[in-house]
Amino acid sequence: MNKMSILPFMFISLTACSDEPTAFSSGAFSSGACPSETNYSPAFLKSDFYSGWKQLHGNGTRRANCKAAMRYFSRGVSQGSVFELSALYLDYCDDGSHILPLANSSIYTGEKQENGIDYDEFKWVLDLALCDSPIEQYALGNMLVKGFITDKDIQKGIYFLSLSAHQEYVHAQVSLAQALVVEGETDVAALWLEKAKENGAHVFAAK
Repeated sequence: MNKMSILPFMFISLTACSDEPTAFSSGAFSSGACPSETNYSPAFLKSDFYSGWKQLHGNGTRRANCKAAMRYFSRGVSQGSVFELSALYLDYCDDGSHILPLANSSIYTGEKQENGIDYDEFKWVLDLALCDSPIEQYALGNMLVKGFITDKDIQKGIYFLSLSAHQEYVHAQVSLAQALVVEGETDVAALWLEKAKENGAHVFAAK
């Protein structure tokens, strides 16, 4: 395998939602310690995103919870309310049919888009990344690698992407591989890319 052929690459995951128990059924999430509602504005707590997030953290399987939450995340994206987090979680639950919102996401592109990211959203990413949520660890890692809102720090970005990737979040595994290639760690990058493929990512080398 030509190690450098893995940069750049893109992927589509077909395994975002399965019949496994939800990934947040233990630890700080089950105890109610994360997140603390007192840290967020009333508007945020009434948003479609937050309603969807609570649906996602129900007692059902991940597939069932995602199905219940998707309509809230989709509405959050279409209405532009808590857009960034709605797009982030829509991507988590997605079956591959919601690509366009990601092109308008500041978190994904690393550049300020029309909706931007507000204070509640940024605080949420920080809080839940530290609460060991793989989705927010992935988001924070991307932001650090790309220097969006935060100072660009590839090593710190790799750290948070690694935390998420070790929780089997396939999106983070691909992003981690990309960041590692930039740092010259092509052997480790190839291992993470292979792991992402095993977890259902379809990876295509860009020509």
